Amino acid sequence: MPEKTAMDARHWHGFTTAIGEVLRPEQCISDLPRRLAYSTDASFYTLIPQLVLQLDNLAEVRQVLRLATQWSIPLTFRAAGTSLSGQAISDSVLLTLSTKWQQAEVLEQGARIRMQPGLIGAKANAALAPLGYKIGPDPASINTCKIGGIAANNASGMCCGIVHNSYHTLADMTLVLADGSMLNTHDEQSVSQFRQTHKALLDGLASLRDRVRADTILSQRIRHQYRLKNTMGYGLNALLDYTDPLAILTHLMIGSEGTLGFIGELTLHTVKVAPLRATGLFLFENASAACACIASLKQLGAAAVELMDARALRRVADMLNTYSTAPVADTAVALLIDVTDNNAPALATRLASIMAALEQSARVQVMCPFTQVSEEIERLWQIRKGLFPAVGAIRESGSTVIIEDIAFGLADLAAGLGALDTLFTRHGYDEAIVFGHALDGNVHFVFTQKFETAEDIARYQAFMQEVSTLVVEQFAGTLKAEHGTGRNMAPFLTQQWGSAAVQVMQQIKHLIDPAGILNPGVIINPNKHAHLQHLKQLPAVDPIVDKCIECGFCEPQCPSRNLTLTPRQRIALMRRASLLPVAARAEVEKAFGYLADTTCAATGMCATSCPVGIDTGAWIKQRRALHTPDAASFMANHLALTHRASRSALSTVSWLAKTIPVSILETASQRAHEISRALPVYHRYVPAGATTVLPTSAGYKDKVVYVPGCPNRLFAAPPGYDPLPDVVVRLLNKAGIEVIIPAKYSRYCCGQPWRSKGNIAAACHHEAAMSSLLASYTEQGRWPVITDASPCALNLHTQQGLNIVELAEFLLTTVVPRLEISPHPEPLMLHVSCSSQQLDGGKSLRTLAKRLSVEVTEAQDISCCGFAGDKGFTCPQLNESALASLAGQIPPRTQWGFSNSRTCEIGLTKAAGIHYQHIAYLLDKVSESLPSNFSGAVYAP
Repeated sequence: MPEKTAMDARHWHGFTTAIGEVLRPEQCISDLPRRLAYSTDASFYTLIPQLVLQLDNLAEVRQVLRLATQWSIPLTFRAAGTSLSGQAISDSVLLTLSTKWQQAEVLEQGARIRMQPGLIGAKANAALAPLGYKIGPDPASINTCKIGGIAANNASGMCCGIVHNSYHTLADMTLVLADGSMLNTHDEQSVSQFRQTHKALLDGLASLRDRVRADTILSQRIRHQYRLKNTMGYGLNALLDYTDPLAILTHLMIGSEGTLGFIGELTLHTVKVAPLRATGLFLFENASAACACIASLKQLGAAAVELMDARALRRVADMLNTYSTAPVADTAVALLIDVTDNNAPALATRLASIMAALEQSARVQVMCPFTQVSEEIERLWQIRKGLFPAVGAIRESGSTVIIEDIAFGLADLAAGLGALDTLFTRHGYDEAIVFGHALDGNVHFVFTQKFETAEDIARYQAFMQEVSTLVVEQFAGTLKAEHGTGRNMAPFLTQQWGSAAVQVMQQIKHLIDPAGILNPGVIINPNKHAHLQHLKQLPAVDPIVDKCIECGFCEPQCPSRNLTLTPRQRIALMRRASLLPVAARAEVEKAFGYLADTTCAATGMCATSCPVGIDTGAWIKQRRALHTPDAASFMANHLALTHRASRSALSTVSWLAKTIPVSILETASQRAHEISRALPVYHRYVPAGATTVLPTSAGYKDKVVYVPGCPNRLFAAPPGYDPLPDVVVRLLNKAGIEVIIPAKYSRYCCGQPWRSKGNIAAACHHEAAMSSLLASYTEQGRWPVITDASPCALNLHTQQGLNIVELAEFLLTTVVPRLEISPHPEPLMLHVSCSSQQLDGGKSLRTLAKRLSVEVTEAQDISCCGFAGDKGFTCPQLNESALASLAGQIPPRTQWGFSNSRTCEIGLTKAAGIHYQHIAYLLDKVSESLPSNFSGAVYAP
């Protein structure tokens, strides 16, 4: 909180003392480094919370709210923190959700779904997909944002429109008010009790309802505003749409941005997904020509129409080159059109009608005709999805990316776009781009902005004032179509709504949150300059991460997100710390050793979902390079010796585990690790040392060079199973392929372990030596190279002149067609390693698994296992945190799990309680040789 008075300090002490009695210490974050990490959301504002609470259940939420009310302590709810308008930050208490809020229950065969607020939106859709449904809201951040945030902001998206947002699909809600009272509309007893205990509140809402309905002018204004997408202010349409004050209350909660209460559970009516889809891309001479078609497209049932202006198209010119290399004219506007239907004849009829409507315009160029090929559709949508990051990728260091969302009536859309372009020119935002959901007249404009000087701020202030005047007064549009009022539009609330409507909103706030403790400063804010305060600065930290726009899209991929920090938080922490006094910076730097250097898996998974492709792990590895221990360099220079010593140690410990209780070994190992963090932690699932005797391959015309990865040189196979190299050779011989294992291969390494530790010199040395070895054994690239550890394949796959193939991919594409497969009849678990995800999105491993088994299950919220090379031994809590939910997701009768990285399999086995092993074992088990394998034909490498 800001500087406190004596009364404030007394209240704060009373609150924090009471909190310490109801929450565990680990749920309360008060240290400066982690508070700084929570000081940002996806907006361009920043506030440092004084306390961050991580709550496990509704009972804790109710207790905290009661105490906050008792001691007059402001607090803010935060879900995923993808808010673009500053709704999810606080300088007081920030309430966050632990991992225990992710349950979903599909109801009525998919027609409804009940969800907890911590569930990621895409996970809800994954649960509904087998039944052919999805939730209505489809924000661009759906792979990251959570249900609580989606509802609290009434987020919509590209296909949602007005009809399918949270407000219009709401079925039931569990909510908690500022006084800690709870209402569950699904529970008749809860409803009856609430009507009695909160009669004054409900009567107050009924009175507001009657007053608004009696005011013809205000009622007309409300209806007029909601003819478009509108998330500006509270949902006053609830006062017109519903009579029961209870229904008014629950619908006011939608879009209230956490200022009225906490949404503890949400049940939504779902939307049926049409099974057939076609997408096309069309370029128009100007905005007038493009917008003239939109009403017809809407009438003809287009599912989505995305508009992109000329500046936007130039930002993604590399993606457009597939369809046209001609320069884009300054006035050009493109429409990306999505069409869906339930059967092929109906889709064909709809497409024909839409094409006829488009062809009426002589000023349209077909860049890509409608296609139903899923890969092509995805490629087209990547153009649209690439627009926001395209601006972020070119922004000047120190500037932030601002995205605003407005809506015009369709009749005004072309003129509104022209007027907006004039404002860009007048205020010098020459890089600004416009794109949006044309069917709803909802457009986003994106530009870059610094907030380092008074002139910077004044420029932004003047621009936003003119934007609000243009949208509200010239075109009677809405200033916030889907991102919420937040802080940046709160000063313009009266300009859009008028004083009478704002007075009603103020009364709503006072009725439901009389103490005003919930998310103060958001939506209702009397400060006319609120949008110019607490502006985020983005000082340079490192060129690797400086383009981060702090959107949070990386966070679901990060294995340390529930242990320490996420990639966004690590970057935000160091940015905010650079603006602090020297002593505070030193405190942050000291803590950063564990919060980042130790607990970052550095597998690069964050880059796979980052809009601008930032690999925060590369930054961390660069930091590690500054502190490479001498022992690591020795091991890199004496690889074979290191492996021999490691195998011997593993076998010795395995022998000890047979003679003394394993629990004693585990305890002793843990205590030794606590004394010296460099020592690995032993547990009962650590394998013995591997055998060094390699199998001999039969000879065939088709050949492959096989280099066993370091993990399979070190660790023995699961008990009762042959070593993996034996299985690989036997399996490939079964398919009529000779396996060549280079002599003295044990002296060579792909370099990945050393690159991960930041020892770039050692990594480069090993990569070069391995490349030379493989060139010789493959006869200069004639034969493909396989390795049984997917991280090795990822690190080697860019080697020039060599065809490096990850083993699972080789098995799928080359071995499986030569074998007779009898799919495994029992369910199995599959883990797609980070390296497989980065190589081909995990496609090969998933396809192979589904070919080999009748039932394959992947854990829904685990993208990286957190073992990260040897971190599973030296920082076991990272692996444990990343896999905390694994055991609870294993279906009955499942005995085995499969992956393609030995160290990952060790951590997975420990977490799951079932054995994980390389998928080659499964293929060997369910396959038989075909006679055609031995015809002698040589395949192309």
